[in-house]
Amino acid sequence: MTSKFSLILLIATLGFSSCVTTYNMSSIQVELLKPAIFAMPDNIDTIAIFKRDFYQSDTARFSYFDVDKNKEISDTNIRYSDLSNKCTTALAEYLNSEGFFAKVINYQDSMNHLFSNADSIFCYPGLHKKIGADIFVFLDYFKLEDELTNNIDVYFKPYLVDLFPEFKKSSKIESVKANLLWTITFKGDTAFYMIRQPDNLHYGNSVTPELFGNDQKHLLLLENISAYLGKDFASRIIPSWLEVERTYYKSNNVDMLQAEEYFLKGEWLKAAEIYNSETKNKNRNIAAKARYNMALVCEMEGKPDAAIDWLVLSYSAYKNKNPNMVHKSNCQQYINILALRKKEIARLDKQVRNQEI
Repeated sequence: MTSKFSLILLIATLGFSSCVTTYNMSSIQVELLKPAIFAMPDNIDTIAIFKRDFYQSDTARFSYFDVDKNKEISDTNIRYSDLSNKCTTALAEYLNSEGFFAKVINYQDSMNHLFSNADSIFCYPGLHKKIGADIFVFLDYFKLEDELTNNIDVYFKPYLVDLFPEFKKSSKIESVKANLLWTITFKGDTAFYMIRQPDNLHYGNSVTPELFGNDQKHLLLLENISAYLGKDFASRIIPSWLEVERTYYKSNNVDMLQAEEYFLKGEWLKAAEIYNSETKNKNRNIAAKARYNMALVCEMEGKPDAAIDWLVLSYSAYKNKNPNMVHKSNCQQYINILALRKKEIARLDKQVRNQEI
């Protein structure tokens, strides 16, 4: 009786192990070239950036809300005009460094006299002709809602600590809600395009201690945010390399471990050589993992169709026997991501020439 029960237990354990092996996933941060929201005409050479402040956000007094004191606090050392200038300067510097345009001109608010007449604000064709730029970018509204908490809420602290262990020692949290409005116009196009840029940013004094402690550091934090917002907006205008997360399967198989080592170093072809060999492994778990990881290698090599083919093969490892629903979901989610990536690559083909994507 005991030996029979042990045999049943052994079989059950082996079956359970076979199922859970495909749960063993990890993530990797990779950089992908993402398309801009506009398809630029071929004759675009010069871009001019203005801080128009059409909605007069620069005239507003800067203040932040202190949760512990339950009151709004004004800070006369911080001026919206300085922060918005930091934003447009960061945008101009990034565009200039990328070399997408032959010339980048940052007028900030020096040309606002051109907009003194309300009609001139919307006479973009005449303004293009007057200044001679091919594309205008206007920062029309810049607003930061700043909230400071000196102590993490007792209710939320356990959850924050679980997610971010560094919050364990933190006694100060700052949340900044950004709300920006931009307008873009093109030479020869009578239309204008308005783009909102909302964002939520969070800082902690044990995560970024260099940005906490006194008024000067508070100013540094807000300048850091303003520069980030300017650079981030550039990704709407030109194709930009952005960091994204991708998941892959881990394995204790010796060859798979070697492939993972190459994989994490970005040596895709060396990793692919091993993964490709393991796709034929008689162990269906290893074969499924290797095929899935081959899909990620193919994406990194700019071959989304091949990546989708590998995902179909990865799922088929469980198709006829003991289907693994978690693995099926992983494959389907990645296929959906790759379908969107194919559309991005098609857009990039119209925005970038002779550049690897």
